[in-house]
Amino acid sequence: MKIAIFDLGKNMKNELLAQEIKNCYREKNKETEVIIYNSIDTEIKDCIGCWSCWWKSPGKCALKDEAYKLYKDYINSDEVVILFHTENGFIDGKGKTFLDRLILHYLPYIKLRNGECGHLKRYDKYPLINFYFEKSGLCNEEVKVIRSYLARTAYHFHSTCKELLYENEKVQTADLVTTKPMDEVLSKEVLERKANGKWVIYNGSPRGNHSNSKLIIEKIIMGMKAQGVDNIEVRNLINIKEHKIWAEKFSSNENNLFVFPLYIHAMPGSVMKFFEQLKPINNKEVHMAFLVQSGFPETSQSYYLRPYLELITKRLGVSFDGTIIKGGVEGIQMKPEKANKKFFDQMELVGRTYASKGIMDLTLKKEYEKSEYLSKGTQLLFSIFSLTGLINYYWDFNLKKNGAYKKRFAKPYME
Repeated sequence: MKIAIFDLGKNMKNELLAQEIKNCYREKNKETEVIIYNSIDTEIKDCIGCWSCWWKSPGKCALKDEAYKLYKDYINSDEVVILFHTENGFIDGKGKTFLDRLILHYLPYIKLRNGECGHLKRYDKYPLINFYFEKSGLCNEEVKVIRSYLARTAYHFHSTCKELLYENEKVQTADLVTTKPMDEVLSKEVLERKANGKWVIYNGSPRGNHSNSKLIIEKIIMGMKAQGVDNIEVRNLINIKEHKIWAEKFSSNENNLFVFPLYIHAMPGSVMKFFEQLKPINNKEVHMAFLVQSGFPETSQSYYLRPYLELITKRLGVSFDGTIIKGGVEGIQMKPEKANKKFFDQMELVGRTYASKGIMDLTLKKEYEKSEYLSKGTQLLFSIFSLTGLINYYWDFNLKKNGAYKKRFAKPYME
């Protein structure tokens, strides 16, 4: 039996816990092989959304860092233990990046599960996941959000999972099951206002200026300018070196809009690295709003993140202007201009209404989020198109273009 422990914490307590967990496994079976990775000793670069692991070097990440050792041991283990550090009410940026890059263990091809899209397995088996996260300083709602999120992540990764608990110097586990995400609360209470001051729009896409998020932001700005707004600054959160300065001056900007793609049911790791640097402001004149876009058409995929976006505004003591979720965004850069007109008009309208009402308009929100799950008719069409191979055309086209089609089912880390 092989166990891999990934200590993504930031203090000695987690190092001691990792050793304690190792001892527990060895006590049960002395033949068990247990490997411990300490994040302090291992570089894990942020995912850049290049999709090389899907259509250039199937199953292998293009980033050159030490993380390949982690992901090789991950997929070849019977069980894995992941110890997360938490910041500002969620797993921190490094932990989120670790999860983001696990996507290389899955195929780009899609299969429907319970009315939702999910990636097909690349490997024949996946390890049982034991999650541990620091709860010090978390409120009850934040604990629920993290538990729900981690269970959902394991579901997406075709793994069973447990929560690892360390109480009274004893290591125990509890079942962690997939549940429905928490309902929104603050979104129902946002009030229209006369927005003044500076607008800062944060592009949270790992692709930066080459992203769909950038195209969305451009249309939002067009809508804002049509309402007379001219004091707008766009910041790319892939510029990690700027995070500290932006975080320190965050309270000086009245209006802050975050636009980013969904990565493994939450924000990309680089976005969380910015969130974790924000300090309590306790100033309701500072506002935060969010637009989360995803490739999958159904908006349910983003609902495990949605309550956290409300909770971080409560934690920071700022005003919450709402969240809009938009599915089916992937591929817009490949479509002709006419095919994108409706979508871009919608994004321009988001900018118009946010500038005029000071909130993410609830009518637009309901309109864009009405496709929570795929309808029975859509699921039937998906099944029919799957038989023809059309569902895989986008991925197969790029695999062939990069000379990687014959290796598309590769299992590069299999021992």
